[in-house]
Amino acid sequence: MSNLFINQLIPIEDYKLEWENFLAPNTTYDQAQKQNGKLGLAIKPNDVFWYLREIENKVLLSSGQWGTKQSFANRLITTTQSEHLYSSSFWKKFSANRCLIPVTAYFEWQMQMNGKKHKFKIEFKDKKSYFGGIWGSLPESMTWVTILTQTANAKTAEIHNYGDNKHRQPIVIRKENQKLWLNSKVNSELEVKKLITQFKEDDITTEDLDYEQTLFD
Repeated sequence: MSNLFINQLIPIEDYKLEWENFLAPNTTYDQAQKQNGKLGLAIKPNDVFWYLREIENKVLLSSGQWGTKQSFANRLITTTQSEHLYSSSFWKKFSANRCLIPVTAYFEWQMQMNGKKHKFKIEFKDKKSYFGGIWGSLPESMTWVTILTQTANAKTAEIHNYGDNKHRQPIVIRKENQKLWLNSKVNSELEVKKLITQFKEDDITTEDLDYEQTLFD
């Protein structure tokens, strides 16, 4: 996926209705939600955004930084291939640190036949969609988060059609799997892989934001 997504800011009261063990943060979230709730927050690498994680059997609304710097990578790591969550000795350390990221849309680049790149908006029809991710600790009680990815469906593969990491899409955790996804006690490779499904072409709408009109349109 590209380096931009829309973080949905859900009202605290809605979270309380959905999660019986929900723990609201003592922060400025309410103010941010009132100011940006309708449009959400456009999040780029290193930006701080909001997500759900489990702490001591409570579902905590947390703030985190998108991406992590590690010595083995020459760039900020914003996404992690889900296939490596258990096969990599590094990522396996965070396999129980799973989280849910409320999202409405993300953006991807498509290479055109003429060599130009077009920016696409990929929007979820379900306005209560959550990316699946993993988190780790940073100093001063902050956290980093990476978004897990998987093989793209036909529609998103057609859009994400170039680069070293082409034909990938972020993981979206289905509603019926969300509680187990946050449950750190559920942490065998077999159990977690059952919670990972692929969102389908009918689950999204796509818009070419750089569409160039021609005489034949």
